[in-house]
Amino acid sequence: MADYKRSQATSSWYGRCNTIMAHTQEYLKELKLLHSKKTFGVNRNIPDIVKNLIEEKTIKSFLDYGAGKGHTSNTIKETYPNIELHTFDPATFPNPLPNKVDLTYSSDVLEHIEEDLIDKTLQDLCDRSTRYQYHLIACHPAKKVLSDGRNAHLIIESPTWWKRKIETLQGWNIIYEEISERMAEVKKGPPLHVVKYIVIMEKQ
Repeated sequence: MADYKRSQATSSWYGRCNTIMAHTQEYLKELKLLHSKKTFGVNRNIPDIVKNLIEEKTIKSFLDYGAGKGHTSNTIKETYPNIELHTFDPATFPNPLPNKVDLTYSSDVLEHIEEDLIDKTLQDLCDRSTRYQYHLIACHPAKKVLSDGRNAHLIIESPTWWKRKIETLQGWNIIYEEISERMAEVKKGPPLHVVKYIVIMEKQ
């Protein structure tokens, strides 16, 4: 397995035994509108570092948190047919969540949580996850906006902000982190400075 060393590159609330994701009903409507767009929530690739984690740490259960259109879950199902797979998204897959899971995975999800509910969400994921968490977090404004004019990324904060928040979670260590930056062309307006914070956490 790749050596997990730190690297630097350029309101509704349901019981924990059932479906859970912190959100207001008004925002859930906005999420459903976003997911109705063909280009939203379409990621299907599994990062190599996640594949290594699954294979070398013998991950037996996997939570695809904020699954969008479910393409990543489909890839997991095809690649690891024996893994216990849980797929959740409040807008597209409002399924019951597991009480315990080996690995929680989210990609471009946490920045979409309402900021006053992000702490509850992170703590809930910590309570459910028994071994590892992988999160890829966008730290820049999204190209899309909500119908009320807000940016689709409700939390636009630096990697440092996210790291400090994650480091407050008791019982977890950051074992890998990466910051990626690039300029992305957009149809209208100047290029977008894309910043992503990638973090793997291990339970103590």
